[in-house]
Amino acid sequence: ATQLIVSGRNVKAAGAIIGTIGGILIAGILSVIAIHGTYLTGIAEEQAGMLKALYLQAVDFRELLFAGIVLGALGAVMDVAVSIASAQYEMKQLAPKTKFDVLVSSGMSVGRDVMGTMANTLVLAYIGGALPLILLISAQPDLPLRHVLNLNMIATEIVRSLVGSIGLLCAIPITAYTTAFLITIRPRRKKRAEA
Repeated sequence: ATQLIVSGRNVKAAGAIIGTIGGILIAGILSVIAIHGTYLTGIAEEQAGMLKALYLQAVDFRELLFAGIVLGALGAVMDVAVSIASAQYEMKQLAPKTKFDVLVSSGMSVGRDVMGTMANTLVLAYIGGALPLILLISAQPDLPLRHVLNLNMIATEIVRSLVGSIGLLCAIPITAYTTAFLITIRPRRKKRAEA
C-alpha cells in the first residue's frame, strides 16, 4: 500500500509490488522450511519466554518466528524492488526506445549494487539484536563452535539472515523482468489503441 501512495498507480509501482511479493513469498516458503527443518522453537528471546509464561499454549511461537522473519525481510525487499523499478522507469522515460533486454540488464545491475548493502544491513541488524548473546558467548572461549551454532538464539539469527538475504536476492530478477515487461508492453498497447 505504501508503494502505491508514494509512486502512484503506475507500472513502476506495479513492478515493485510484484517483485516485493515474489521475494517475500520465497522468503516465507524458505522460513517455513528452515523453521521446521532446524527445529527452531521460536522461544529464543526473553520476550517470547514471557509470552509463553503469560499465555501458556495459546501462542504458537513458530508462527510468531515466521512472522518476524518475513517482516524483517520485507523492508529490505521493498527497498530493493523500488530501487530497481524506479531506475528502469527513469531509464525508459529518458530513452523511450530502450528495449526489454536492456531494461532487464539495467535492473539486474541496480539490483546487484543494492543487494550487497541491503544484505549487510539485514545481517548487521540481526547481529546488533543478538549482541548481548554474542558477548555472553565470547566470555566463554572454551565453548565449542558446534554448540554455539546450535543454540536456538544463534540458529534463529542465522536463519533470519539467510532467509532475508535469499528473499532479497530472488526479488531482484522478479522485479527486473516484471518492470521491464510492464514498461515495454504498455506503450505497445497504447500504439495499438491509437491505430
